[in-house]
Amino acid sequence: MQEQALQFELEVQRRLPDVLGDLLDEPPLRLSADQRVGDRRADFVSVDEHGRRWIVEVKASSRPGVVADAADQLGTFSDAADVAVLVVPYMTRAGAETAAERRLNWVDLSGNASLRTADRQLYVSVSGRPNRYPAQGRPSSPFAAKSARVTRTMLLDPSVWWRQKDLADKTGLDDGHVSRIVRRLKDERMLESDGTLVRPRDPDLLLDAWSEDYRFDRHKVLAGHVSGTGVDLARHIGALLTKTDHRHGFTGLAAAWATDGFARFRAVTVYVPGDVRAVAEQLDMSTEERGANVQLVVPDDIGVLAGSSIHNDLLCVSTPQVYLDLQHLPERADEAAQHLRDEGLLWDAPA
Repeated sequence: MQEQALQFELEVQRRLPDVLGDLLDEPPLRLSADQRVGDRRADFVSVDEHGRRWIVEVKASSRPGVVADAADQLGTFSDAADVAVLVVPYMTRAGAETAAERRLNWVDLSGNASLRTADRQLYVSVSGRPNRYPAQGRPSSPFAAKSARVTRTMLLDPSVWWRQKDLADKTGLDDGHVSRIVRRLKDERMLESDGTLVRPRDPDLLLDAWSEDYRFDRHKVLAGHVSGTGVDLARHIGALLTKTDHRHGFTGLAAAWATDGFARFRAVTVYVPGDVRAVAEQLDMSTEERGANVQLVVPDDIGVLAGSSIHNDLLCVSTPQVYLDLQHLPERADEAAQHLRDEGLLWDAPA
């Protein structure tokens, strides 16, 4: 990790002057590395042709926790800099949202940026340029299918302090696997520690980081049509699955409605581990995708159902899981996801 950070600092020293020169349509800045400013050191310092002092913090990742940490670090330079700026290889959507919330200036070496000075003499906003630093291969993620059990467990009640052994027992993962995940989340500034105990540093940041990696299409989905629509259809499906003792959990708009009465809906999405075609037969579901109003989802990991609870007669997956899924579903799903967040329902949904 330290070697990666050092290599990226060298890349920043080489490329940042030209990237900023292109963004500002000005001569490249001259960067001075490892400069003391007040009682701490900045990664880079520069003064441009307008006399503005730039203080640069370099991070090799744009995970929300890392971005938030950079905002705190750059905040200590607020009286010494005209432009305090974070530099990353590529700014992800979740990282950019975190930066916006913290009013943090940033530039990525892929050519995207969000810069604004207090006196509004400088304003730059560039997005959409492709990632010049994609990860090679399939890098490990603390949010991979089984690994995500750790994050999901902690987000079910973010106030709880966890021993790693207790996390292993709760998630069914071995101690070594949990230790690696916790270490990775700590490295990305997602967790705080109290001796041997850990918990989310900021639940919203942890959820944002998970959301950045989450892909609904990693689950196996069988779409089809069942007579009925919306709430009545969801209750019909739920009653049948309960009667046949088939483990399940509603997600998407059905779960958003059950949790807080958010919006009527047409399509029903429900997790059903096991033989999904047998469930489709029980529901008398036609598997023509045209006109489909039901998605039967075989989860990529059974941990998806952890924290399920009953709301308005529907057994729903946890609200953090619902939030993730809503961002990949049609109708008013995006709006429903934001509603769960705005209403403070992600961590304390009413039963």
